[in-house]
Amino acid sequence: MDTDTFQAAPSTPLKHHDYDTDSEISLDIRDSQATDGVSLDQISIDSPQHLITGKRISTLASPICPTSPTKPGLELPVTYRLRSQQVDNALTNALKPSTSEYSIQIPPQTPPRTPSSRSIETEKPDFEAISITQPNFEDELPSSDDSSLPMVEGAQPEVKNFKSRNVLNNMSEIDAHLLSLEEIPAKFETDLFNGLSSEQASERLLRDGRNMLLLKHTRHPFVTYVLSLFEGFGPVLWGSGVLCMIAWRVDLGDPADVYNLALGILLFVITLLQGTFGYYQQRKSSKLMEVLKQVIPSRCVVRRDGQETEIDAQELVVGDIVHLRGGFKVPADVRILEVGADCKVDYSLLTGESEPQSLSVNSTSPNPFETLNLAFFGTVVVEGTARGVVVATSNKTVTGRLAKLVSDTKVKQAHVQKEINQFAIMIVTMAVLVGVIIVVAWAAWLRIKYPTFLSTAAILVTVVSVMVAFLPDGMPLSVLTTMMLIAKRMLTVKVLVKTLPVVETLGSATTILTDKTGTLTENRMTVSNIWTGGSFIPITDETTRQLEDTDDALLFHQLRTISVLCNRAVLDSKGVIIGDASETALLSFYQRTSADGIDVETMRARYPKLGEIPFNSKNKWQSSVHGDNETGENILYLKGAPEKILQRCTTILQPDGKMAHLNKEMIATINNAVVVLGSKGERVLGLSFKHTKSHSASYSEDGVLALMNGLCFVGLVSMSDPIRASVPPAISKCAIAGIRVIMVTGDHVSTAEAIGIQAGILSKTNPERNVVVQGSEITNFTSEHWDQLMDRKTFPPANIVFARTTPQDKLTIVQEAQRRGHSVAMLGDGVNDAPALKQANIGVAMGTGGSDVAREAASMLLIDNDFASLICGIEEGRLLFENIKKVIFYLLPAGSFSEIIPVFANIFLGLPLPLSSFLMIVICLCTDVLPSLSLVYERAERDIMNIKPRDLKTQKLVNWQLVCSAYFYVGVMESLVGFFNYFLVMSHYGVAPHEIIFAFDKWGQPNFNGLSTQEQAIALSAAQTAFFVGLVFMQFFNGQMVRTKRMSIFSQPVNWRMFCAVIVDIGIVLFVSLAKPLNNVFSTYPIPWYCYFIPVLCVD
Repeated sequence: MDTDTFQAAPSTPLKHHDYDTDSEISLDIRDSQATDGVSLDQISIDSPQHLITGKRISTLASPICPTSPTKPGLELPVTYRLRSQQVDNALTNALKPSTSEYSIQIPPQTPPRTPSSRSIETEKPDFEAISITQPNFEDELPSSDDSSLPMVEGAQPEVKNFKSRNVLNNMSEIDAHLLSLEEIPAKFETDLFNGLSSEQASERLLRDGRNMLLLKHTRHPFVTYVLSLFEGFGPVLWGSGVLCMIAWRVDLGDPADVYNLALGILLFVITLLQGTFGYYQQRKSSKLMEVLKQVIPSRCVVRRDGQETEIDAQELVVGDIVHLRGGFKVPADVRILEVGADCKVDYSLLTGESEPQSLSVNSTSPNPFETLNLAFFGTVVVEGTARGVVVATSNKTVTGRLAKLVSDTKVKQAHVQKEINQFAIMIVTMAVLVGVIIVVAWAAWLRIKYPTFLSTAAILVTVVSVMVAFLPDGMPLSVLTTMMLIAKRMLTVKVLVKTLPVVETLGSATTILTDKTGTLTENRMTVSNIWTGGSFIPITDETTRQLEDTDDALLFHQLRTISVLCNRAVLDSKGVIIGDASETALLSFYQRTSADGIDVETMRARYPKLGEIPFNSKNKWQSSVHGDNETGENILYLKGAPEKILQRCTTILQPDGKMAHLNKEMIATINNAVVVLGSKGERVLGLSFKHTKSHSASYSEDGVLALMNGLCFVGLVSMSDPIRASVPPAISKCAIAGIRVIMVTGDHVSTAEAIGIQAGILSKTNPERNVVVQGSEITNFTSEHWDQLMDRKTFPPANIVFARTTPQDKLTIVQEAQRRGHSVAMLGDGVNDAPALKQANIGVAMGTGGSDVAREAASMLLIDNDFASLICGIEEGRLLFENIKKVIFYLLPAGSFSEIIPVFANIFLGLPLPLSSFLMIVICLCTDVLPSLSLVYERAERDIMNIKPRDLKTQKLVNWQLVCSAYFYVGVMESLVGFFNYFLVMSHYGVAPHEIIFAFDKWGQPNFNGLSTQEQAIALSAAQTAFFVGLVFMQFFNGQMVRTKRMSIFSQPVNWRMFCAVIVDIGIVLFVSLAKPLNNVFSTYPIPWYCYFIPVLCVD
C-alpha cells in the first residue's frame, strides 16, 4: 500500500492533513526509547491500549514502552497503530520532547470503522502544517513474513531475535467476529442448527487433538530417571567407579585386586541408590502440581447430530455448537450466535476490563479484543446463557497462545540453586586439583625414588579416594530432601511450590508487592453500612432487629426493596447467588436483613421487571422499572455512583415517608457521608426511586431513560471486602523481619489508602511516612523519585501504596525495585499479570479464582489466596537456607578435609595410608548421609523472623568464613583425633610413630620393626579402622554443634532423627570393624575398646 510519510520534530504539532478521520495511522518511532508509554490517561481514550508486535500494533489492555527488537541503541522502527476518531489526539500526546524524530505513515482511504462501544469521542484540535518526505524503512524493518508477537498486557518483550515472535500468530488473523451468520457455516464447516455430526467431531478431534492447554513438553519418566543418575556429583562418582574397575581389570603391571572390584561395585550401587532416591523425590514434587490442574471446565453442553449432549470439554472441536451458562468458564474461543437475556462475561483476566460485558450477536468493533461477539477461553460467564460456535481450541485459543508464550520463557534459576552450583563447581575443581597434585607428585617423585611404594593401580584408587573424599557426596541428596520437606510443610499452610529452589528465594525476599482483592481481603463483598436521613448505621444482625422498631424502619425497608429489585443477580437451584460482586452483596444484604419473611423470589414476583438499563462503566448507574401487582402502579428504581444519582434526584425520602426538597445543604451532607464511607475503604452506592405515571407493560431502554428525572433519594449503601483477620499480624511480622509490603491495586486512592491503613501497610501513628502513588504518576517518575521510594538504604523505609495501577505499572514497580537491590515477591492473578510474575524474583499466583496463565507464569501458588500463608512461606524459605548451610558445614570437615589429610600424609610423609579408600567412601556415602539428612528436619531458631533478609550479594550460602571454619577448625580437630587413634593402635601393635613417618616403601617389607608382612597388614587395617572411628564419632559432636547458629542448643527441640541417625551410624561402624567378611574384603579389623572413647575425651 502506498503511503504518505510525514516527519516532524518532537515538539512540532501535527496537522491532520485532510485525511479521513477513520483512517488507520501507523506511527514509526525510530528511537528505541521514543515514548515513555502511550497511556490511556495521556490520550483520553477509553478503549484498548496498544502493544508493540514488531512492525504492527495489536490491541490488548495496556501500553508498554517500545523496546528495540535487537540490542539497545539500534534504530529500528517501532509502530503504533491508533485507530478511529482518537487518532489526532493520540499522536499529539504520543510525541515526547526527548525523541529525536518521528515518521507518521497514513494509508489513504482506509475503510471507515465502527468506534468501540467503550470509546469516548474527543474533539479534534487544530494542527499546524508540517513538511512531507518519503523515507524508506524496508531494509530496517523485519520481514513482513515474520509473525508479530502479541504480548501479555504490561509486558516488556525481551526480543533477541525475530524467531521468538513466531510463538504466536498475528492477532490480525482473528476474524471470526467479522463474519456474518451466513458466512460462519462455510468457514467452520458446521451446521448452526444441528451442529457437527459425531463422525465430523471424531475426525477433527483426531486432527486437532484434545482441547487442553499443552504448556510444556515433559520428558519421559525413564529419561528423567537416567538424568537423575547424573545430577549433583553423579558424574564424578560414576567416573570414580570406572577408574576402580580399570584398576582391577586392565593390565597395569599389577595382579588383579578384588578390593578394587568391590570398591567400584560399591560406588556404582551407592550412586544408583542416590540417583533413584533423587528421582523419587522429584516425582513427588512434580505430582504436587496435579492438585491445581483444572485448566478447562470438565463438562460442557454441545449440539451434535441435532441433539443436545453433555461432553468432556477436552473433546470440543472447532465447529462445535456450544452452550454457555452463568457461573461456568468459557471452554474454548467461541463466536456468539445467540444471546439470552442478561448474558455477561468477565473478560478481566484477559483484557483487564473491570466490569463484566454483555455479549452480542453482532460485531461491535473490528478489534477482536473489543468486540462483544467473541467469548475467549478461560473467561467466566457471570450470568445468563448464550450459544456459539467454537472457533479455536487448546493452544490455538488466545489464552493458549499467551500461555505458550509464558511457558516457553526460560525459567530463571533461583539464587540458592546458583550458589549451590557455584559451590559444587568450586569443590569439584579443588578435588581435581588435589588429584592432579597427587598424580604429578607420584609420577615425578615417588615413582622414581620409591618405585615399590605405590603401584599404578594403587595410585588410581588413591585418586578415586581423593575425588570421592573431597566431594560432600551427601549434599545433593540432603539439599533435595530439605527442599522437598519444606515444600510439604508449605503445602500444609496452603502454599504450593512449583519448583523447589524458589522456596529459598521467597525466604530472601525484601519486598512483597501484593494485590488487595482476595489476598489482603476475604474476597467476600458485603454491605457493611447504610446512611439514611443523616445517620450511619452499621449492618449487623443486632442492628437489623433494632431498625425494625425505629423511625428509620421505612427508609431501611425502601433500601432493601431497591437492593433486591434493581439487581441482576439471581439464585440458582441450590440457593447460591450468581452475579457480579456488588449485586451479589446487595442480594445477600436483602437476605440477611429479611425480617418480614418475604424471600427474593416472592419479592420479585410481586414487583415484576418491566424494563431496565444495565450498569456500565460510562453511566455508572443501573435502573429498572417494576410493576406493583398490588397497587397496579409502576416504580422506577435507580442505583449507582452517588454523584450520578444525585444529579437525577429532586427530593429525599424522610423517615415518615414524606418527600422533602433536596437542597444544596442536604447534597453537601450526602457528599460528606460518601467521603466518610469511602475513607473506610468501602464502595458506596446511592439508591433512589420514583413512582411513575406511566402504566406500560414493558419499557425499552429509551423508555426507561425518559423516566429518569425527578427521583427521590433514599440513602447510601456501602460495601466492603473485609480484611482477613490474619493479615495485620502477618504484615506486622514482615516489618519485624525487615520485609517491606507494598500494596498495588486498581482501586481508587481513598479506598486504597483506607485498606492500607486497615491492613497495617500504612501507619496510623506516623502518617508522614505514608506514600500513596497513583498509577498515572508513575510514568513521570525519575530515578530520584524511585530512589526515595525503593532505596534499601533509606531508613525507616516509606510505607507505600500504589493505587489505580495497570499491569504495566506493576511490571515497572517490580523492575525499579530490583534495580535497587530488592528481592521481589509479586502476587498476581490475571493473564495480564504474567509478565510481572515472570519478572519478579518469585511470582506468586492465586490458587483459586485466578487465571491459568498467571499460575503457569508463577513459581508459587497461594491455594487459599491468603496473604498470611505467604508469610509462613517466607519463614520456611529462611529455614531452608539455614538448614542447607548447616548440612554443608556438617559435611565439609570429615567428608572432605579430614579425608584429604591422611592421603597427603601418605604421599608426602611416607606414612602407611591412615584411612583406606573404602573407609573414606563409607564416611562420605554412608555415615555422613543420615545425620546430614536429619539436619534438614531442624526447626527454625526462635529469632529467624527477627532478622533482616539476607543480602544476596554479600551473604552467600557458602563463603570463605564457612569454608575456613569447617576445614581449619573442625576439620583439623577431627584429623588430630583420627591420627591420635591411628598412632595409638600402631603403638598397640609395637610400631612407634617415629618409625613409620617417612617410611615410604619400607612399610610392607618383611620383618619391618620385627613384624611380618601379615602382621603389618593387620596393624595397618586396625589403625585405619581406628582413624575411621575417630572421624565418625567426632562428626556426631559436629552434628550437634551445627544445629544452632545464634541460640543455645538447649533452646532447640530434640531432633530425634539425629539421635536415630547416630544409632544407625554406630551400627555401621561396628559392622564395618567387626564383620569378618568385610574385614577380609575391605581390610578392616577390630580395634581396642578404648579407641571408641578417645573422641569423647577430646571433645570434653
